Amino acid sequence: MQFSKNNSYRDYFIERFGIGKEIEKYDFYEFAQSVWAYSGEYYEDKKIEVMGIRALRIKKVYKPTTAFLRIIGRYATKNVISLSSNDGMKFLKGENIDGVCGNNRGYVVVKSGSDVLGCGLCAGKLVSQIPKKYRIEETWL
Repeated sequence: MQFSKNNSYRDYFIERFGIGKEIEKYDFYEFAQSVWAYSGEYYEDKKIEVMGIRALRIKKVYKPTTAFLRIIGRYATKNVISLSSNDGMKFLKGENIDGVCGNNRGYVVVKSGSDVLGCGLCAGKLVSQIPKKYRIEETWL
């Protein structure tokens, strides 16, 4: 597996989410249509299968991962949607939420209280981007 270091992805998190110095501890590596964030030491002479946490998926636009936003989303000062606990539960079930996006467009950090729930997409309504494996199911409640 060949990782290619490219720290310009920091700029995405700084510009899109207003995350400051907290993002500087991460190095970003490209591999297989994804960007991985890693805060440890990188040893080029080692055979590496996986390194760090997937931070972005690269398609036509960058899509931040819920897993990485749950780590750094608490530092976001821009493009943050705060939900009530009731709407937060709906979001975690994978439901869309109307009337909360305002002027926001694109990917956002979704919070409820002080908890970062993950990634959402504002496209007229808040579209849950919670992966199916992370979603709360009715049988759990």
